[in-house]
Amino acid sequence: MRVLHLFGDWKWTGPSEPTLDLCTELRTLGVQVDLACQEPGPGASSSLPERARGRGIEPLHIAPLRRSVFAALADTARVAQALKGYDLLHVHFSHDHFVGGRAARRVGGIRIVRTNHRAVPTPMGLGAKYLYRRLTDGYLTSSQAALEADVAAFGLRGWRIDPAMRLERFTPRDAPHDGFVVGVVARMQRHRRFDILLQGIKLARVPDLRVQIVGRGTHMEEVAVGPAKKLGLTNVVFTGYLGDRYLDTVAGFDALLFLVPGSDGTCRAIREAMAMGKAVIGARRGMIPEIVDHGKTGLVIDDTPETIAQAIERLSADRARCRMMGQAGREKAVRLYDLKRQAAAVRNLYRAVLG
Repeated sequence: MRVLHLFGDWKWTGPSEPTLDLCTELRTLGVQVDLACQEPGPGASSSLPERARGRGIEPLHIAPLRRSVFAALADTARVAQALKGYDLLHVHFSHDHFVGGRAARRVGGIRIVRTNHRAVPTPMGLGAKYLYRRLTDGYLTSSQAALEADVAAFGLRGWRIDPAMRLERFTPRDAPHDGFVVGVVARMQRHRRFDILLQGIKLARVPDLRVQIVGRGTHMEEVAVGPAKKLGLTNVVFTGYLGDRYLDTVAGFDALLFLVPGSDGTCRAIREAMAMGKAVIGARRGMIPEIVDHGKTGLVIDDTPETIAQAIERLSADRARCRMMGQAGREKAVRLYDLKRQAAAVRNLYRAVLG
């Protein structure tokens, strides 16, 4: 079985790491997997090709995957040439789906699998209809809600497979700290509802509350740092991007607060915190309610300032219960989010699609 993963980006973003992890693990199962992606521009750092080479996978650069329609048609011809000899093409975004799917149909005999990384139902439109009804032989997502909606809307042959992570990196450990520490891990973007989050922190009646916000972004000052100063939140610390210090910081959380999924709808930050034994306060958005079991591994809320404050107060008032939720989250992560388990399920999906 020869499989090509066509990934229409070079940046090390939300879906990049799980895609590379999957390719690496599929190789250990004997699947002949190659990864094709864009090459980064000069001076780019932390790119997918760089990380892939570090794992022993030399990425293929078979087409620029340009965004204009006429360029996409030219890229299709180049991808079709590169696809000869493969049995299956696995695509990840709409653009590489369009280019790669047309190329696979042109060559003939190559099956096409599409991953829905956002893990939410796909909006109905002419483009989605064309991609899913004409250029898809198998559909993969981590969300049951997305699976049911998209299978019904587009007549897909679909699978739900739990997301995965390298669990050996995320193990529970004690990190002594003062107060009740709530962590927030998210890029500083306008749609991530930092205004609501900060208002909730302001309302929370927890004398020893400390909040650590991990991440960065172009609009960091506008959406988070400035508003926190205006609210007088002296108990909020912005750590920026942490790199090697990330795990040490998460180890010091009592709970994780997460409101809006990013480009990776499987909410990797939540699953990492769960694997490290942390309770989660999560909004009722996207796949979060499928990951966080309300009352068992954390709390699922309608994200208003009042409910955010109440959730923080509830966990801080019963810290033994908060730790029990963290332990339950760790058990769920070990049971469901193992990379070997995911890779075996994807290999079975490939076999089914290939017949």
